[in-house]
Amino acid sequence: MRILGLDYGSQTVGVAVSDPLGITAQGVSTIWRTQENKLRKTLDQNKQLVEAYQVARLVLGSPKNM
Repeated sequence: MRILGLDYGSQTVGVAVSDPLGITAQGVSTIWRTQENKLRKTLDQNKQLVEAYQVARLVLGSPKNM
C-alpha cells in the first residue's frame, strides 16, 4: 500500500510517494500551478501519479505558520 503526500501551495504542489510498505517517502515531483484558482491541471497531474504508483491513501500537508 503506497501513500501519496501532497504539500499544497498557491504556486506549487510538492509530491512524495511512500515505499510499498509505507515506511519511508521520497519526493517524486513538483507540480507548478500557473493560476492559483484553476485546479483542473493540478488534479489531472495528481490523478496520473495516483494511477502510476497505485496509491491507496493520500496525505495533504497543512502549513504550521499560516
